Amino acid sequence: VFEVSSPGLLRPLKKEKDFVRSMGKKIEIRTYRAIEGEKEFYGILSAYDENSVTIEQEDGTARTFQKEETALIRLAFEI
Repeated sequence: VFEVSSPGLLRPLKKEKDFVRSMGKKIEIRTYRAIEGEKEFYGILSAYDENSVTIEQEDGTARTFQKEETALIRLAFEI
């Protein structure tokens, strides 16, 4: 049996190189606690630093999340 797999399409973004590679792409952010009744957010990665991640949502608004409040940050997978 020979199995070939990708480096992890659903792999979380953790290192700086992961964020650099994902700039301008749609990402998914899941938070530990609900923010305005939501725990899952989607948008285009527009900025990041060692403490925060900013996405541009579909309505054009920017939303910034502190990394300590995020449970998961990864590329959004659409079927």
